[in-house]
Order: sequence, then structure tokens, then C-alpha cells
Amino acid sequence: MCLSLSGQVSEPDPVFIQNLYQKALGDQQGYFWLSDLCKEAGPRLAGSPGDAKAVKWAVETLDTLGYEKVLKQEVDVRHWVRGIETAEFLSKGKRKALNITALGGSISTPGGDSGNGITAEVVEVKNRKDLYAKGSKLKGKVVFFNEPMDPWLINTGSAYGKAGWQRWGGASEAAKYGAVAVLVRSLTHRLDDFPHTGAMTYEQGVKKIPAAAISTNGAEWLSKELLKSPHSKVKIILGSHDIGRKNSANVIAEWKGIEKPDEVILVGGHLDSWDLATGAQDDGAGVAHAMHAVWLLKSLGYQPRHTIRIVLFANEEFGLDGAKKYAKEGLEENRKHILCIESDGGSGAPRGFSLPAIIHDKSPELIKELDNLLARYGCKEWTQGGSGADVSQIIDDGVILCGYRADSQRYFDYHHTSQDDIKSVHPRELELGSASIASFLYFFDKKL
Repeated sequence: MCLSLSGQVSEPDPVFIQNLYQKALGDQQGYFWLSDLCKEAGPRLAGSPGDAKAVKWAVETLDTLGYEKVLKQEVDVRHWVRGIETAEFLSKGKRKALNITALGGSISTPGGDSGNGITAEVVEVKNRKDLYAKGSKLKGKVVFFNEPMDPWLINTGSAYGKAGWQRWGGASEAAKYGAVAVLVRSLTHRLDDFPHTGAMTYEQGVKKIPAAAISTNGAEWLSKELLKSPHSKVKIILGSHDIGRKNSANVIAEWKGIEKPDEVILVGGHLDSWDLATGAQDDGAGVAHAMHAVWLLKSLGYQPRHTIRIVLFANEEFGLDGAKKYAKEGLEENRKHILCIESDGGSGAPRGFSLPAIIHDKSPELIKELDNLLARYGCKEWTQGGSGADVSQIIDDGVILCGYRADSQRYFDYHHTSQDDIKSVHPRELELGSASIASFLYFFDKKL
């Protein structure tokens, strides 16, 4: 273990940290980079032309900033495309279009873009217990999963995780009972007309059936209609399908440490996004945070003790291919990661950081130091675990895995939708996040 809680190092300088925040808010360089990424690359679904543009943009941008090393690590990724996606409610002469979008990884309906789709009665399922109770009635039906995100949970990520089973595995669970397709309520607390995509998976050995998300307004409306007309039907057409593997890349920039160059502190986010919008929140904000946090330190003349790496991961949304490749082959022999931090929670104002148990439970004095330095800037929550999907793949002996926590109350309004664009980002909130991460890196670079 490389952490030395009692090491004789000088206390981090509150004035320097204040300067980090002032420079971030004054220059707003991270916001400019994020705007440029969204404009230059656009939607960045793994393997798409936008994904390739994003890799090119990241390499060219980082290459202008004076790092000792900027490189691409080639990654083989899944490439899936959306195609046509329509749904229509049919009941006793009533017809109404429903706002849907295919879930990532879904197969098409029969015939794909040029087919007639699937028309079948729809059965509402409100939770797992309801699914099991109605199992015998689902054969030949479209299953409508309608479990909302829990509004009573303050942590929206917990609410997202609790309701996420229906998106991730609902298709296979319904197919076990003979269902022919599924509609899944979008994962957001907000009632609106924007369906939310996101990855789903098929259980091995279970028949694959098409899967789509329906907007929350659409879900509310459909639920009420089914009470009035229980045998109503929906017609669904999806053209979504896989088109083989494609090439992408992790983008890495390295700033060499002056005392312990073989010990690496990593900060990262994922470069890919869903295809419905330009991914400003998920995870363009994390890309901007990682790039800008390190640049803030560099531009103020700081010299890191350890090597600091920016890693922009490929294909987080469709299976963590970039993170897995990096964890396996990212460092040369005799080098190791000592701390990794990820930003993948949007551009909201800073709330704090997640920390591993060795710090959270066993190092209260370290938490107190962090709180004294960063609470005034909004970082007051020091939770345990949950570093982030990408950095969690890194398992170097003794590595400390951390996650940046932004205010998340509006994050799932935009997450995985056509609304996830630069207009959803407030520059000051984004820049407060960059400065918070820079301060966190500075603190631990001096402590470890």
C-alpha cells in the first residue's frame, strides 16, 4: 500500500486551491473544450464516424498542451446502429403515436427498417413481483415495464440503479414467458416526451426480442389507457441491429512526475456517447473535467510528484472495452497506478467525492483535511465506494479508486436522451467541477 497517512509532507496550500477555482471560473477553458467536442465530433456512439472524430479531436487538442506523451491505445468495439423506431397505440379505432427509442443493443423487429414490425396486445408490468405474477399471461404480448425511478431516494443514482433492471434485463425476463417485445419506462424522474436509451443485454440461451424505451409522459398515458381498454395493442417497428466490430481508441496524455515518475495518478472520463445527441453530460463533461483539471495545475506552474495521466476511455456505454483494454495493457512494466479518479456524473455543481474504505473508514483525519479545504467550494460529501465503471477495472495492488460527485438532481433529465447537448451545461457548474478535481489531484499528489 502506497498511502502514507502520517507522512511528513507539507499541508496543501489553500491559496493555491483558491487560485485553481479562480482560474477555472475566469478562463472557462473546460467549457470551451466541451463545446468544441460537441460541435466537432457530434454524437459519439462507439465505432461511429463521430467516435472517430472525437478520438482525433482529443489527440489533437491534448497534443497542443505540452505533455510528455499523447497517444492512442487502439480498442476493438461493438458497433450497433439505431435505424427506424416507431410505435403506435391501437384500441377500438383509437390510434396514437408513442415516443420511443430503441434500447442500445436491441435487435430489430421482423424485417427491420422495411418490415411490418410487431403488433400485439400490451400488458403492463409495474415491478418484478408483478412480472412473476403475470408471467402466464405474457405469451405473445408486448410487455410494458412501468416501474418509475423512486422519488423518495435523495441520491438519484440509487434510484436509477434500483429501476434499471427493467431496461438492462427486462427483455430476457419477459421473453422467458413468451413475450414478443418490450417497452420500458424511461429512467428519469421528470415527466416529459423524451425517451431515454441505454444499454440492454440478452441472457444467453433466452430468445432475443426487440426492446425500446418509452417516454415518461407516454408511459403515464399508456398506463391510463390500459385501465380503460386492457386488450389494447401496440405496433412497434425497430430497425436497430449490430453491424460488426469497429476500431476506436483510448486517448492518453501523460505529465511526468518529478519524484516518483513510475507511480501514476489517473484522471479520466469516457469519450463515447449515445447517438441521440452530442453527449455533453454523458460523458463530455467528464472529458472536459479530466482535461481541464490537469491543465489548471499545469498552467499555474505546479510540478507533480507523481506522473499524472489523463485517460479518455473508449466505449464505456457498450461494455467498457476501453477500460478493460487499458487496465490490462495501459502501463509499462514496473509502473503502477496509485490513485484513479473518474468523472461520469454530468456537469452539475460539485458535491464531493467517493473514496475507498481505507480512506473513508480508517482515515478520518484525511477526510477532515479535505473538508477544510474544499467544503467552501461545495465539496462536502465524502461517500464510500462507487468510483466509476471505467476506473473500477484497474486493480493494481493498493490502488485508490475515487469518483467525482456532482449534483445529480437534474442529470437524469438529460441522460441518454436527445436533450444531452451543450445547452444543458452551465459553464460555472462545469468549471467548479474541474477545479474541485484539480484540487483533489493536488491534495493526493502531495500526500501519497
